[in-house]
Amino acid sequence: MNKIILKGRLTNNVNVKYAENDNHTALAMWNMAVDDRSWKEEGSYHTDYIPCFAAGKTAEIADANLCKGKEVLLYGKMQSGSYINRDGKKIYTLQMRVEEIEFCGKKSESRMPYEEEFMNMPDYPDDELPFR
Repeated sequence: MNKIILKGRLTNNVNVKYAENDNHTALAMWNMAVDDRSWKEEGSYHTDYIPCFAAGKTAEIADANLCKGKEVLLYGKMQSGSYINRDGKKIYTLQMRVEEIEFCGKKSESRMPYEEEFMNMPDYPDDELPFR
């Protein structure tokens, strides 16, 4: 079973690209700093920096709502890969494929685009409510 849960903060803004296929699938990439509370180093916790990516709708959600410094809880799996660099050497990679995003931290840190669109409901006395 390959399942991972990470909680941390983005170290950079989300970088989004669109595939050149019929669906123009979104692909989002970012890095996350995750404290390892079991390993203390000179008075502070050890921090791992994990490369993350998401595809499709999850990538679009990440692009619209995540930014550098944002605290999130991510659910997904680890995915390995490889590529040939400019020198012809094979480079192996390990990154998190994000399947779900849960937002953490203060609401004031949010970049949610729809928050400003909510209308304020007027205050009605209880006897003037159109329903009960």
